[in-house]
Amino acid sequence: MHESKEVLDDFTLEVKKIEEKAEEILQQAQADKSDLINDAKTDSVKYISKKQKELETKKEDIVQKEKDKIDAKKAESLKKSKVDLKEFEKTTRKNLSKATDLILKKLDKTIEES
Repeated sequence: MHESKEVLDDFTLEVKKIEEKAEEILQQAQADKSDLINDAKTDSVKYISKKQKELETKKEDIVQKEKDKIDAKKAESLKKSKVDLKEFEKTTRKNLSKATDLILKKLDKTIEES
């Protein structure tokens, strides 16, 4: 009976050691789980921040390209307007010259008839 008590004590001691080891493993697993969750949160915040910066850069690029297009159209429109204005001035001078000649002719005719 003495031997059976020793075997039982040994078995109980062994079970206790196994339970302690299992508890250590469980605690380590919980710590690892917490570390993994924290790492995942940190990584996701970094990823989101990186993607937001990329989107901001893309947005700035798109806005700048559109501004450049608008500036180019504005410059082209201004150039065309200057050409049109010169043509208008040329036509106006030509017409003014004709109008002056016409007025002088009528004035001469009026003076001759008087």
